[in-house]
Amino acid sequence: MRANENVADPVGVHLAEVPEARIRVLTRMLQQRPTDGNDDIDVLAMRLLLNDYVAAVAHLRAVARVAASLVDGVTAPVKQGHRLLRLDDKRRQKQVGSAALPANDQHT
Repeated sequence: MRANENVADPVGVHLAEVPEARIRVLTRMLQQRPTDGNDDIDVLAMRLLLNDYVAAVAHLRAVARVAASLVDGVTAPVKQGHRLLRLDDKRRQKQVGSAALPANDQHT
């Protein structure tokens, strides 16, 4: 067993916590209710639905933060690779430039 096998995927955990099924049920229930005024059931359903939306947004924001940190973590090695390529290009240009000069002009 590897050391990180017991660690849950944070994105999966957050997405699993989004109460999407309950949001669908509450939304459908509210849509099927008569539209001639709100009673206590409507008020309760709307409050539950709002709480579920708040929870869903919080979990989706956490997923976005995880994704952003993964992207940020990838950019550092990419930037380092670009820097090394630029340095290598400069080194090669110096070699080509010094090889193109005649032997007695290289020291001037």
